[in-house]
Amino acid sequence: MVQIPRFSLRKSLVSVIFLAFFAIIPAITASQDYGNSPDQIPDVLVSLSHTGPKAYAVIVEKSTQTLFIYEYNGKFREIARFPCSTGQAPGPKSRSGDSKTPEGVYLFTKEYEKKYLSPTYGSRAFPIDYPNLLDRLAGRDGNSIWLHGTNKALKPRDSNGCVVLANRDIDELSRYITLNRTPLVIVEKLSYSENGDTITAKKAIYEFLSQWNDALQEGTYHQYLRFYDPDYLPDILWWPEWNRFKKATASSKKTGFILSIDGISIIRHGDTYVALFEQKIASRERDVLIGFRKLFIKEQGDSLHIVADEFLPSSTGSKKHPLIAAIGHIVEPTGGVSEIEEMVNGWLAAWSAKDIEKYGGYYARGFRSRGMDRKAWLRYKDRLNKKYKYIRVSKENLVIKQKNGKSFVTFLQTYQSPGLKNRGKKQLVLIREDGRWKIYRETWKRR
Repeated sequence: MVQIPRFSLRKSLVSVIFLAFFAIIPAITASQDYGNSPDQIPDVLVSLSHTGPKAYAVIVEKSTQTLFIYEYNGKFREIARFPCSTGQAPGPKSRSGDSKTPEGVYLFTKEYEKKYLSPTYGSRAFPIDYPNLLDRLAGRDGNSIWLHGTNKALKPRDSNGCVVLANRDIDELSRYITLNRTPLVIVEKLSYSENGDTITAKKAIYEFLSQWNDALQEGTYHQYLRFYDPDYLPDILWWPEWNRFKKATASSKKTGFILSIDGISIIRHGDTYVALFEQKIASRERDVLIGFRKLFIKEQGDSLHIVADEFLPSSTGSKKHPLIAAIGHIVEPTGGVSEIEEMVNGWLAAWSAKDIEKYGGYYARGFRSRGMDRKAWLRYKDRLNKKYKYIRVSKENLVIKQKNGKSFVTFLQTYQSPGLKNRGKKQLVLIREDGRWKIYRETWKRR
């Protein structure tokens, strides 16, 4: 049953019980003392998703020109802090060329190493997603806001709006950044709260997201929109097609579906909570990722409302709304031979064109081959692209087998570049990721 959202971060009885429970758990003492009690954390931190043992958040405090790294494994703990430099002009960025550093919650979208950068950016640079949707709705603009290194001596408030670190510090920081997942929070001045105080907010946001997701799956157009601020109208042009899909599957036991949200991170900035999560749709036969979603949520009176809602750009390149693209894989069989062969052909074409960005889009995040992960593998391939004037790769005798949700592809591969030609057996293991088949393992054996 879909309910109208009425959650107060100040009036959650369940949260009070949770607080009382966690109050009896002994505090975990931080391994380093940075001047704050281990139980004191910046109040911008609520919760982070951690599929592994730990997750990380990066915070920039402009008033002290300091960058902090916090780890999270159920509780937050500061693990490092570095001096930084922000914009020459005070205040949050609002327009291009104002020499101000933005304030808000952002994600790192790319990473550039030294060989791709001018000396201005030092040893490494991470562009961020400013202006995000909330910025754009507020009329804030500008671009090219990066967190980067410098080959000069670091001086406070010395940038044109970027956040700048010493080279050794940004190289250390890079170990803790996952692109499009690790949050960057930029504030003028931090305030602190008890580690356990976040439980109230976390519980209320989780309940809100659960009912919002239920409204999308089971509710009407009007019930779904009640979760949004009246002054903000989200993209809703996809609803008629979504509604037809729901009606078509309601009477079918075979094609029933479940919507879910996983890996929730919650960060607070001012009076706004930013929820980051993966949204999925699953039938009895398959599980499809809709996309990575970002909701900006505000408390208004005793209710929460969404004031901005966006998906991260899709790696599939589809022009359809991510939800509509995903249900196409639920309604129609995924992983057919034609789809996989088309994927292999596109991968070989990108390889032959030396288009490293497009080529990299065919590899899963967990890819490994010859002792290299995805990042190292793409660096290696990029070096070869630069070495050879041309590369031509073709296939023969494609064979596709599927088992336990994976596809196993073999073919005879012919590789040509200046002064080199070889043929051998190529083997690929494919998995579904972001609604597409991607390469999870790759091996080659010379004939």
